[in-house]
Amino acid sequence: MSAAFDVASLERSYTFLEDCPENLFDDIVTMPIGTLSERVSGVRRWHDALLAGHLPTDDTWPPAEISTPVRLALTELGLVRFCKDQPELVDALMKEILGAFTRQVDVRRSDVAERLHELEELERDRLMQEKAQARRKKRPVRAIQLDLQTLERLREQAMQEAAQREASADCDLLAAWDERARAWADIADVFGDLGEMMGRGWDLSCSVLRHTGWLDLLRLRKLLEQLPQLRDIVRALGRLHAADGDESIAEKILVPVRRVEEERREVRTPLIPAEMRGLERSGEISRMLPVEAMMLGHPKLRMLWHARRSERALLTYRVEGVEIERIQVEREGFEEIEGKRPRPERGPILAVVDTSGSMHGLPEQVAKALVLEALRTAHAEKRRCFLYAYSGPGQVLEHELDLSSDGMGRLLQFLGFSFGGGNDEAGMMAKVLARLKDENWKKADVVFVSDGEWPAPASLVAAVKGAREGGTRFHGVQIGNRDRTGLHAVCDPVHIFQDWAIAGGWAR
Repeated sequence: MSAAFDVASLERSYTFLEDCPENLFDDIVTMPIGTLSERVSGVRRWHDALLAGHLPTDDTWPPAEISTPVRLALTELGLVRFCKDQPELVDALMKEILGAFTRQVDVRRSDVAERLHELEELERDRLMQEKAQARRKKRPVRAIQLDLQTLERLREQAMQEAAQREASADCDLLAAWDERARAWADIADVFGDLGEMMGRGWDLSCSVLRHTGWLDLLRLRKLLEQLPQLRDIVRALGRLHAADGDESIAEKILVPVRRVEEERREVRTPLIPAEMRGLERSGEISRMLPVEAMMLGHPKLRMLWHARRSERALLTYRVEGVEIERIQVEREGFEEIEGKRPRPERGPILAVVDTSGSMHGLPEQVAKALVLEALRTAHAEKRRCFLYAYSGPGQVLEHELDLSSDGMGRLLQFLGFSFGGGNDEAGMMAKVLARLKDENWKKADVVFVSDGEWPAPASLVAAVKGAREGGTRFHGVQIGNRDRTGLHAVCDPVHIFQDWAIAGGWAR
């Protein structure tokens, strides 16, 4: 037998380390919980579960008395839902979780040691009482000393009591992530899900929430709840068109069909003796009752039997059977066939906002709320959204809005912008029409937000008419002014609201 050292065998025994996340290797190796293989497999299950947006099962390493405080903290923070498909966030959170596991081991050891000390003192007090009684009764007195067996029993009792103690959420984990979790919850309340914003940097919320426009955004979110009409307008924007890449969806079609089928029909008939159904009078000898047959043996009654038979008046059993008939039946109906048609998608949104002085006040807030709703809808439906905020000649703010770090900055910049200026609808619309000629924006619809207090030049009306003939729809949102304005000459339809007072006490 060879006594040579088997390097390959040693390497195979540590293959499980390949599942260990590289950035967590040092933490896993130094943890005082379980074996190394248990730690690696347990950390991998925690990592994969968080990346999928949920906590691992309760039977996952480490033991419940160590993992429960961490689970309670994560549940209280509401962090798990933000971890889905966010590897950077999961890696950072896993470091905190492993640290929390180590802390819980120390806490548990401290609790066991403290309780063991209390139990030892109680045991010594009991022995002191026994010693005092022995002296009074003049019995031999034993030395007060706890043997190894007693110490082991008390240690097991202390460990059981510590394990049964009600767990509380890990305080350090709560303190480290509470501010960020609340910030993400606020952002998610506004935008539905964090999507790209979380993917481009999980700590982006710090800069977002410190921006002066963030409080405006939260107030606008509440305003949107009071104005469901804005959501209806935005959802109507964007022409339906087939998606790129020949994507299609299956659909079922019912077509009329006519078939000839053979049908089996059961017909009851007295010609098939299968079931007795009672008595009847007939001339059938095979079915006559025995009392009728007795008449044939009597010399005088024989002629009576023949007479009754000829009159078909013999008492006989009535029998009945079922005969199967096969007939051809023509049926009409419908048949499902599966077909395919292009998957419909809505086009982009172009939001045009009048920022002139007449829009100052609540109209400004309503316009910003509509832009926010356009961004929310575009993000949820994976559509593009572009903003034009205009006032006087040459004063046009152009931003493509999304939930990237740059997009959030542009949105907050717009929300912090105070309206006040002149009007240059012709110059602004020239930019809009130029963008509509771009291949990526030709399926867009335009929503024009204004109070309409400006004349519509003939050149502007003609330019918009040409775009409308090409399929572009121009939705107008007229705020406050109920009369026919320049907005009516450009947009169709024009949505006029008469209940703006409920949105903040502003009326006109």
